[in-house]
Amino acid sequence: MRGLTFQTGITALLLATAGLLALVALFPTLPLSGCTEIATTSGSSSWPAFYGIEGTDFFYTPDGGINECSTHAAVPGVPVALLLLGGLLVAISVLRRQ
Repeated sequence: MRGLTFQTGITALLLATAGLLALVALFPTLPLSGCTEIATTSGSSSWPAFYGIEGTDFFYTPDGGINECSTHAAVPGVPVALLLLGGLLVAISVLRRQ
């Protein structure tokens, strides 16, 4: 049986994976986000683009500039932080055994 550090790391990696998959599935309407809703009849849309960070919000466009959205930095930040923490814990556990 592996140690507590390894098990905690794997749990963090699983939670991060679930969180990132949920964000991808929900994109472009992320939790805690707000978007402008501009009705267009034009069928032309482009790739999503990231505008920047202002304070604690990320600004992006899901459709090439037609609509603009903002979301709190914690929404994508929590799964990324869990991914880094889980990877670090697993690496520490594996390297300590050698």
